[in-house]
Amino acid sequence: MNQFNPPKYVKGLNLKFGENPFVLFAQFAFSATRQMWTKEEIEQVIRAAKKGNYMNLMKILQFHIKK
Repeated sequence: MNQFNPPKYVKGLNLKFGENPFVLFAQFAFSATRQMWTKEEIEQVIRAAKKGNYMNLMKILQFHIKK
C-alpha cells in the first residue's frame, strides 16, 4: 500500500532482507533524497514502516521501490 496518491517510487534501490532496520531506513532516505523527495514524504514512509514488525517494514519499503 503506497502512501501516496498517485503512487510515488524510489527507482533502483535494492533492499537486503535481514539487514538492520536503521540501515534500510538510511538507504531508503538517501535514495529518496537524491530523487527529489521532500523530507516530509520520506518521514511519512518511515513512520508507516515503523508501526509494525520487520516484515511490515520490508513490505512498506518495497511498496515504494520500483526496480
